[in-house]
Amino acid sequence: MAEPTEKLNLSNPTEVARETLRRLAMRRIAPTPDNYQTLYEEIVGPSAVPAAAGSATAASVLAGLAMDLTLHHPALAASAEALKQAQRAGDWAQCRKQVGQIVLQLKPARGAGQLDTLGLLRELLVKTLEFGVATQLAHHPALAEKTRRLAATVHEANSIAGLRDAASGLKSLWIDVDLHSSHLHDQQETLKRILLLLVENIGELLDDDTWLRGQLDVVQTVITGPLKIQALLEAEKRLKEVIYKQSLVKHGLREATATLKATMTSFVSRMSDAVAANDDYQQTIAAHIERISRTEDVLELNRILENLLDETRSAQSDSRRVHARMIEERDAAQQAGSRIKQLETELAAMSALVREDPMTHSLNRRGLDDEFAREASRAERFDTPFSIAVLDVDNFKALNDRRGHKTGDEALIHLVRIAKEELRLTDHIARIGGEEFLIILPNTAVAEAVRIITRLQRSLTKKYFLDNNERVLITFSAGVAERRAAETQEALIARADGAMYEAKHSGKNRVCVAAESLPDGAE
Repeated sequence: MAEPTEKLNLSNPTEVARETLRRLAMRRIAPTPDNYQTLYEEIVGPSAVPAAAGSATAASVLAGLAMDLTLHHPALAASAEALKQAQRAGDWAQCRKQVGQIVLQLKPARGAGQLDTLGLLRELLVKTLEFGVATQLAHHPALAEKTRRLAATVHEANSIAGLRDAASGLKSLWIDVDLHSSHLHDQQETLKRILLLLVENIGELLDDDTWLRGQLDVVQTVITGPLKIQALLEAEKRLKEVIYKQSLVKHGLREATATLKATMTSFVSRMSDAVAANDDYQQTIAAHIERISRTEDVLELNRILENLLDETRSAQSDSRRVHARMIEERDAAQQAGSRIKQLETELAAMSALVREDPMTHSLNRRGLDDEFAREASRAERFDTPFSIAVLDVDNFKALNDRRGHKTGDEALIHLVRIAKEELRLTDHIARIGGEEFLIILPNTAVAEAVRIITRLQRSLTKKYFLDNNERVLITFSAGVAERRAAETQEALIARADGAMYEAKHSGKNRVCVAAESLPDGAE
C-alpha cells in the first residue's frame, strides 16, 4: 500500500530521495537501483521520472543525499561519507546498511524533543490532578476518587486512544466539579440567609439587647458581604475577645443579682417579723386592758402596769433591732442595684468594642455607619447643619518605607489621640482605610467645620510625634463637605473624598471644601 506523500515537496529531489531511503529501510528492501527506482516512482509517480532514469540516476540521487546530509546534518557527516563511498563502489549491501543507520540517527533527532515535551506535559497534568484538584475536593470523596482515577489514566496514556480517553474523563470531571461548585454556592447562600434571619430576629426577642448589639452587628456585617477568610478570622478574633470579657462581667452580674435577691428576701422576712411582733404586742396590750377592767386590787394593778412596761420596752427593743436590720438590708439592696447597673454598663461597653478599630481605638466602619445614621436623623429632625471631613495622612507610604510599619501604626495612633483631644465631645473620628479617617461634625456648618479641621492640623504640627526620641512631623490633607437634604452617606463621603484629593494635589497639609458645600460668595 502506498504511503501518504501530502507533506512532501515533490519538486525537491532531496526530500524525495530522503523519503525513498526511509521507505527502503522501513520495508527492509535491499537498496538496489531497481528497488530505489520502484519506490521513487511510487512517491512521485511514473510520469515524473525521466525515461532514461536507471541505476545512474539512483546513484546520483544517493550522492546528492549524502552531500545534503553533510551540509545540513554535520553530526551525520561520517555516515554520509560512508554512503557516498559505498555508492561509488556499487556496494548496494553496504548502501543499505548505511541508509539504515542514517534513518535510525535521523528518527530520534526529529522526534525526541516532541516526545520529551509530551511526557513532561502529561506528568504535569497528573501532578495537578493528584495534588491540586483532588486535595481541593477532599470534602467530596466521590469526586476526589474520580480525580485520582483520572490521574492514573493520564499517567498510563501512551497512545492516541489513551489520550482521547483521558480527555473524555477530564471533560466529565470538569462538568461534575462545576455542578458540585454550583450546589455548594447555593448551600452557602441559603445558610447565609438563614443566619441573617436569625441575627435580625434575635434583637426582637430580647427586651434589652444593648450588650448583645455589637456581636450581632459584627455577624451581620460579615454575612451580608462576600465571605473572605481574612474578614472571618478578624470577626472571630474580636468576638472571642468580647465574649470572654463579657463572660467575666456577666459572672459578676449574676453574683450581684443573687445578692440583690437574697437582700430583698431578707428584707421581706424582716418586714414580716416586724408585723408579727406588732400583732403580738397588740394582743398583749388587749389582754392587759382586759385584766385592768376586771380587778380592783391596787397591787394587782401595779403588777399589770409593770408587765405592761416590760412588754413595751421589749417591743421597742425588737422594733429598733428590726429597723436597724431593715436599714442594713436596704443599703445592701441599693449597693447590689448599683453594682448591677455598673456591670450592665460594662457589658454595653464590651459590646461597643466591636465598633472600634482595635489599633487606633477610633470607630470602625460599623461604628461609623451607626453614628452617621444617628446624626443624620437628628439633623433632619431638628433642621440643623451636619458636616464631615475626610482626612488622609500625607506621605504615609514614605514614612512606612523609611521608618517601618510599626512606626507608621504608632503615627496613626498619635493622630487619633490628638484628634480626640482637640475635637468636641459631640464629634466622632472613624478609620475608613489604611491611613484615611473620617470625622463626623454634628450641628456644624461647612465654614465652622473648616475652622475645626484647620485647628486640628495646627495642633498636630505643634504636638510632635516621637520615634525613638526623634521628632517626626505628621500632617494630613482634608476635604470637608456639608450634608445636603436626604443625601446618602456614600454620596456625602464621595464629595468629601474628592475635596481631600484636591487638597493633596494642591500641596498637601491643606483643607479643601467640596464644591457643592461652598457657602455663598466663597470661591
